[in-house]
Amino acid sequence: MSLKLKQFRIKAGLTQAKLAKAVGVSQPNYQRWESGTAPIPEDKLKKLAEVLQAGADTLLGRHAPIHAGFYDESIGEDLNYYGEVSIHFHGGGKPLLLSITDGEFSRLYRNLQRNLRFVIVESLANQKAIIRTQAIADLYFSSEAYDDFGLEHEDYEDHILFQMPDPRDWEIVEALSEDDEYALSEFSTEDVQRVSEVVMITDEQYEVLVADGRIRPEDLERERNKNQEETDRIFGLATKLKYQLSNGRQRSVESLGAEEMFEAFYKLVDFDGDTDDDLIAMSIEGTHRIAFINKAALDYVILPAHRFDQGRIEVEGKMLDEN
Repeated sequence: MSLKLKQFRIKAGLTQAKLAKAVGVSQPNYQRWESGTAPIPEDKLKKLAEVLQAGADTLLGRHAPIHAGFYDESIGEDLNYYGEVSIHFHGGGKPLLLSITDGEFSRLYRNLQRNLRFVIVESLANQKAIIRTQAIADLYFSSEAYDDFGLEHEDYEDHILFQMPDPRDWEIVEALSEDDEYALSEFSTEDVQRVSEVVMITDEQYEVLVADGRIRPEDLERERNKNQEETDRIFGLATKLKYQLSNGRQRSVESLGAEEMFEAFYKLVDFDGDTDDDLIAMSIEGTHRIAFINKAALDYVILPAHRFDQGRIEVEGKMLDEN
């Protein structure tokens, strides 16, 4: 399946039939492109790119890397690294520390003064944090990194000093974590290799490090274990949902689908949780494992941002197809 083509179609608000008509083919013909059972002719690929306002390479899963800027305003506020935001909770749970952009700083700063029930902040490490404002004891913005500066910096044990702002790269990280060759095939070999080198060290790389004397042979196993722990933490940013209750207890969920994640939490993100239901229903494994979370008992929820956005696309796609 050409997931990228489907994503751009849904973002454009087009059904398969409407997009097929726009590029001059039948709906069954277009459906074969989207399902991956037939190649897209070059002239039609150019037309698709024009209609969907995306590059032809992008529609095929290839993309130029997007990097965060560091104190470089010319790159734009949604890519330029601002620093960190630290949030402490009066229930006694662990504090949060998130690396954010200038844009996230501005939005969160404004929203904290709007008397909202929940505020949303998205980190540079694929974390979409939904924070209950009444649970906050204090919150600090700092344009200096909290690994070296700031309040109680020794308490931020869960913080990962990692900046990768492109959701497409996180799709690759998720596929790498699950060793999903089919999902990886949606991306170019170059992109998969580039992301792999950021998040993990291969056996071949270890051989070079030992040969160059940068790792002593007797230290190799210890280095492997240490680096694997860091890789697993990064994989967790792509796959795990985590939330903290007001009593300080934490929960982690790994098997939640993108659509189920969106359905469970979109009311908090889009409507500030302003609904009649007091409980969040989370269908983890169909009817086999379901969780209900009391909104008033939450400190925060952290979602893999790219998966939440994928879930939105899946739900919007179903709504398009129904119409």
